[in-house]
Amino acid sequence: MRIQFHLLAIAVCLSTSPLLGAQGLLGRYYSGYSVVSNRITFDGLTLVSTQTNTVFDLWDGTSGYNWDPIGPINYSVRWTGFLRVDEPGVYGFGTISDDGSEIWINGEMVVDNNEEQWYDWQEGYCYLGAGYHTIEITFYEAQTFSGIEVWWLVPSAAPSVLPYSGENFHSIPPTFNSDTQWQILPGSVLSVDAPFLNPRLSAQQGSAPDEVELTWQGYANATYVVESSTDLLNWTEVTGELPGMDAIMTRVLTRSAPHEFFRVKLIPGD
Repeated sequence: MRIQFHLLAIAVCLSTSPLLGAQGLLGRYYSGYSVVSNRITFDGLTLVSTQTNTVFDLWDGTSGYNWDPIGPINYSVRWTGFLRVDEPGVYGFGTISDDGSEIWINGEMVVDNNEEQWYDWQEGYCYLGAGYHTIEITFYEAQTFSGIEVWWLVPSAAPSVLPYSGENFHSIPPTFNSDTQWQILPGSVLSVDAPFLNPRLSAQQGSAPDEVELTWQGYANATYVVESSTDLLNWTEVTGELPGMDAIMTRVLTRSAPHEFFRVKLIPGD
């Protein structure tokens, strides 16, 4: 029998929990750009400036716009920090950029818009639980026109038409869709610090054919509960409360269905 299991991570926090640091993402601006194995990298580049950014609408919608934060050509930016999610579900992320851009959530690439290009749109989707997630946005400019917009689509607004459309973004100006429910990623859900991070699950086959071993990085000032689902809508608790610890935590579970999703609910302590 082929065993299939799926991993999700969800954290639960009080909606009144304040952000610990400044809103927005920490932006690091580099002289030059580097693309290695089709990924934007920053090794060996000269860091010119660092600032916290709360606005991610850095393109004016025209074909001739030049966003020049540190110079007209050959620069790159790496924004890093944390994304706070209050509503668990499938989120959309997208960029329109000239030249390349990427979005990484919890260390996984969600948007790959990385090429030397005239303004082009790309989007991706991922499931996020309520709580804090790491986010990284990368961008580089080669020459001539430049700019980037970063968008997201919250679960309650989906489905939606994309913000821009066009037969060929490389040759004609994109057309804005006024009916879109996508929004420019707001600085209010971004922070340079976070009180905790959602647990990232990993899994391997247990000693028995129907067992799965889940592991995640724990925190001492938290309590964890593992839940399972077969449809991503209805969740059942499969463990009691697990006291957190500053170490890798492990739980071996017996599957109840051929296709099963698992998530870890994090309850922050005092």
